[in-house]
Amino acid sequence: MRRCGLATGAHSYLFARPLAGHQGDNFDNSGLGFLGGGFLAPTVSGGRPIQVRAVPPGTPRWGSAWKEATARWYNHTFPLYFHGSNYAHRANYLDLDPNYKDAIGRLLVRMTYNLKPNDHKMAVYIMGKTMEIARAANAKVIGNPLLRNNFDATIGGSSHHTGGAIMGTDPKTSVLNRYLQSWDVSNLFVMGGAAFPQNAGHNPTGTIAALTYWSARAITSQYIKSPGPLVRA
Repeated sequence: MRRCGLATGAHSYLFARPLAGHQGDNFDNSGLGFLGGGFLAPTVSGGRPIQVRAVPPGTPRWGSAWKEATARWYNHTFPLYFHGSNYAHRANYLDLDPNYKDAIGRLLVRMTYNLKPNDHKMAVYIMGKTMEIARAANAKVIGNPLLRNNFDATIGGSSHHTGGAIMGTDPKTSVLNRYLQSWDVSNLFVMGGAAFPQNAGHNPTGTIAALTYWSARAITSQYIKSPGPLVRA
């Protein structure tokens, strides 16, 4: 198994259509100490009984005070979040776990991953922009933004894990070629976020779908007619 960089895109939340002015190459981040960026967007999602019952910081989690606050603020909050980029790093990778196995005795995949200094610097900067928007909107109460030192899949929003079987032009540094075909096994095509060399500051679903269509077209129009490597190393 090749040891390849792993990346993830993580949501971080704050307390009102995505704003892409600080997304990747859309702004000049020279001198800021980090690469990449992210977009800002509201997360209004209807009247879900728990998610949309935001109350001011310090409100008790139960009892009459919580009931009063949740009635006062229900449908009067505006969540704003940012979705940041995340680049592959040598210290983030997948390998076979030496201890845990599946039901038939095969070693399970182990993920080693944590946030890196570039992620922290980018998050502080973009979170600062969300705070500026909240203050400019004259919000009566601004929630406490959560920025964490270590990655935790159980805290915050969703995470879009990518990488582990990345695509590239060199079989020495990538697992798949441009058609998502394995360099080592020509009849193996890997479709999904595993092929991403990096994780841009957008939800990867659309790109995964596009790459899947691209790979499927190559399979049906080229590989089936002449099985074998579609790209020569």
